[in-house]
Amino acid sequence: MIAVDPQVVVWEYTLACNSHCIHCGSDARTPRKNELSTEEAIDFVHQIKEVGFKRLILSGGEPTLRQDWVRIAEEAKTENLEVGILSNALAWTPKTIDALASLRPFAVGFSVDGEPELHDYLRGAEGSHQKVFDVIHELKKRDIPVCAVTAVNKRNLGSLFSIRNRLIVYDVDAWQIQVAFPMGRMASHRDLILDAHEYYQLGEFIAETRERLHRMNVQGADCMGYYGQLGQRVRENEWQGCLAGIESIGVESDGTVKGCLAMRILSCEGNIREKSLREIWEDSNNFKYSRQFNVSSLKGDCRGCNYGTQCRGGCQTQSTAFFQEFHHAPYCFLRYEQGGK
Repeated sequence: MIAVDPQVVVWEYTLACNSHCIHCGSDARTPRKNELSTEEAIDFVHQIKEVGFKRLILSGGEPTLRQDWVRIAEEAKTENLEVGILSNALAWTPKTIDALASLRPFAVGFSVDGEPELHDYLRGAEGSHQKVFDVIHELKKRDIPVCAVTAVNKRNLGSLFSIRNRLIVYDVDAWQIQVAFPMGRMASHRDLILDAHEYYQLGEFIAETRERLHRMNVQGADCMGYYGQLGQRVRENEWQGCLAGIESIGVESDGTVKGCLAMRILSCEGNIREKSLREIWEDSNNFKYSRQFNVSSLKGDCRGCNYGTQCRGGCQTQSTAFFQEFHHAPYCFLRYEQGGK
């Protein structure tokens, strides 16, 4: 049994969204039926603290479309939780920025998927590129840490150098680079999914960027790896397996708890309207794919790998998106270096 250490809750505060991204794994557009009320959300914040989590990240959809998001963030700060937010900035006003300044989040994250025309196309919202960088400019004036998140596919792989240059100019503090998965709306755009060679090229770009830009915290997301010559260069620490249900959980806007918010299937562990978060977190029957991993669970090309015990088949969201099963990494730096796919 792997020891658990509650650290981060990523909360889909609403599924409502005012953009229409091609790569959206959640297919976000309208609110879920029966999303948590303000009162339920406040109570859930208390449960997060009581279980021992340290950070709360409000995500979506677009979390700022709910009128009570500041109230919930303030409650989290009252509970001494570190608060972050992931947003597209489309609905932001000067009042939004003032609210963020008073909250002092540990970071505010924005998707940046290309230069203006390509970014707006991929995100399905004209003017979204200009808006997000106008907001970044204002936040930096308030000394609020800003993180860019880029989901890479065949259309924007060649734009990474341009994105990097712009992030440098705007003094962005951190950049998380990940790949688009064939789930949600992206399942209808499989022709844009990176192949193994392009995936390795992306890893090389991340490694080179990390080594050049020491002021910006550049990281490959958990879907980037694993091991080999390149594996040690794409993130700060060596990959030790998916932490879904071990250090982090995702919560959907109707109270459904899963190991990772991005995971669309095979991952529902309960609902906070039926059980407390502590009951869900401490239930030995939950999060088995992470907490009770056995090397015999490895599938596909991961089976028999010398790093199997540590790696556990890479990112489980990626595994389930490609193969509808756990512990089966569709990409692997080590495998590619050894002549595989």
